Amino acid sequence: MTVSDARMPGSAVCVARVDLSAIRDNTAVLTRRIAPRRLAADLAADGYGHGALATALAASEGGAGLLVVSELEDSRELRDSGIVIDVVARRGLSSSGTERGSGEDEVYSAGAVLYGLVDDPELRSAMRVSALVVGTKTIEAGEGVSYGYTYRAAARTNLALVGIGYADGLDRIASNVGTLLLGGKPRKIAGRVAMNALVLDLGDDSASVGDEAVVFGDVRRGEPSALSWAAALGKSAAEVVSVFGQHLPRISS
Repeated sequence: MTVSDARMPGSAVCVARVDLSAIRDNTAVLTRRIAPRRLAADLAADGYGHGALATALAASEGGAGLLVVSELEDSRELRDSGIVIDVVARRGLSSSGTERGSGEDEVYSAGAVLYGLVDDPELRSAMRVSALVVGTKTIEAGEGVSYGYTYRAAARTNLALVGIGYADGLDRIASNVGTLLLGGKPRKIAGRVAMNALVLDLGDDSASVGDEAVVFGDVRRGEPSALSWAAALGKSAAEVVSVFGQHLPRISS
C-alpha cells in the first residue's frame, strides 16, 4: 500500500461541511407551508450535529419563530450569543415535524426536515461528509483486505485507502456493505472499517492520494444522500448526521 500524508494546510483528511444556506432555505420553505403556525427549529444534539448556534442563526434568517433546545443551559448560550427569537427547553416535540397547540399557539416542530434529512424535492441536505484518499494499492485475486480478511478480491483489483473510520463516526456496520462516491462512481467498502480508515475496491479504475471520497452530500451533484447512506445501514439519517457532527471537524459556510 502506498501511503502518503494527504493533509493540506488548514484542511483535514475527513470533514463534515455544513451548508447554512440549505438550513435557511429549508426553514423558509417549511415556514411557508405551515403558515400561520410558527415553526420551531429543533436544535437537539448540537443542532443534529450541524452546530446549534450556526443552525439557530440560519433558521432565524429563514423565518423560524421558535428555537427548541434540550437543556435550559443551551437556551442561555443562545441568548448570550445574541439570538432574539424565543428559545425554549425541549418538551416532547417530535423531530419529524408535528403540530402542538391550537390557533395562535400552534407550533410545528422541525427536526429532520429542517436539515433536509427527508425525501422531499424542495428541501436540501445541509451536511456533506467526505474524506481523502491517503493510499493506493493493487492486489491479486484471492488476496484479503483489512482486519480478518473478511473481503478477498475475486480478481486483480485496485484499492484506495480512505482516511475515515469508526472513530470518525463511520459505523463499522458499513464494513463490506457501504459505498462511497469516488471518481464519479459508487465504490464498495472492502473489508472491515478500521478506527481511522477504510478501503474501497476500485476494480480496474485508479485513484490518487488526495482524491476526495464522498460518504454523502448533495444529490443535485450526483452525490449519495444522508438518507440513502443511513438506509443502507439500517439507521435513521438523524442518527448518522448527529454522530458525524460530533466526531468530525466541521466547516460551516
